[in-house]
Amino acid sequence: MDLAAIMATERDTLIGEYALGNVPPYAAVSELDDVVRTPTMLRIPHPCWFAQLGSVPADRAMVQHCPTLCYRFLWCHVDDDDYRAHYLAFANAEHGAGLTDLPQTLHVDHLFNRERARALDLAWIRMVLLPRGVNTSHGAGYEKSRTNGLIGRAGRARGVDEINLMKLCGVRTPRKGMPLPAEAYVHASRMADVFGLSAEEIARNIEDLMEVAAFEPAD
Repeated sequence: MDLAAIMATERDTLIGEYALGNVPPYAAVSELDDVVRTPTMLRIPHPCWFAQLGSVPADRAMVQHCPTLCYRFLWCHVDDDDYRAHYLAFANAEHGAGLTDLPQTLHVDHLFNRERARALDLAWIRMVLLPRGVNTSHGAGYEKSRTNGLIGRAGRARGVDEINLMKLCGVRTPRKGMPLPAEAYVHASRMADVFGLSAEEIARNIEDLMEVAAFEPAD
């Protein structure tokens, strides 16, 4: 499987699992066992487990397997600085990529911001492969603002949100304080078909998340 196919598989799998379970797939958790056990409405019919990635230490990276949904994901510890090398090993071992390196045009992305995960006591983060420009756009915009705000309760698992879905689908982050661009509404229409919602509802969810990101807490 080439890298474009791997990216498409990660995107389609996460969107499909979200629609199937009607619950956002986890992006960051304090313990990998949370992913194995919950949500029960999804995990009972579609069990998953974690396995070590070759010789990579089990406290640095692990591979999630879900045979009934035909997917594998790499999860890395929040303090793992070798995640790019570990993703390369994952792509080769689990998808037969046959690569000696990843192209610089692609980023290995933490689906939940590492700095925010540390602050919220979330030790494990789901990893995905993304085009550099799309990932940089979200990192400099929405994710940076959410991290600076540090809104949320420590220790609670975090799921994929509407902005994550935009990133997975190659849509750049909206600009804070500005109306949603046309590509965001196109994305909302596509997601509406998947989730059985109106495009307006999806767009409103995106706008609400951007408002939360734009919130500046008082000193």
